[in-house]
Amino acid sequence: PGFLDASAALFREHTADFVPDRVLMSFHGLPETHIHRTDRSEEGRCLTDPSCCAAIEARNEYCYRAQCYATARGLASRLNLEEGAYDITFQSRLGRRPWIKPFTDERVRALARSGCKRLAVICPSFVADCLETTEEIGMAARASFIEHGGEELTLVPCLNSDDRWVEAVASMVEEPVRA
Repeated sequence: PGFLDASAALFREHTADFVPDRVLMSFHGLPETHIHRTDRSEEGRCLTDPSCCAAIEARNEYCYRAQCYATARGLASRLNLEEGAYDITFQSRLGRRPWIKPFTDERVRALARSGCKRLAVICPSFVADCLETTEEIGMAARASFIEHGGEELTLVPCLNSDDRWVEAVASMVEEPVRA
């Protein structure tokens, strides 16, 4: 909750003067094989069943993708974003192995082509700004968005050393110590 609260507050501050047509939550990607290794369902639902990440359950409690979707739902709830007002994507794929989808770069282009003019992007799997968020989203995705018909893409900074995040981390550490 502290992470989601701090992320939502930072998002609201950073977009106070920027009303996006759409919000994109871009998480770090992983190869599909990593996701399949955490699938505890007998029928192998992971990445084949459209509802496989709809809720955290015993079969997917250790699944990174399911956790990303749960994080996105929690953040969307705090931002009062209805389903359909935001997208969940994955960035930073490398090599030839299949990586989890949808891909951020492809979705950014598709949104611009579909008429989205103002896009806000937040990267909830990163707690500190780094080359992946700054270059991939703040520079390359912004350029691609504009090239394909969008007008403005704003990258919401990561939590970094925001006081609310520092307080949330301190609370996470103090809580078990007190117990």
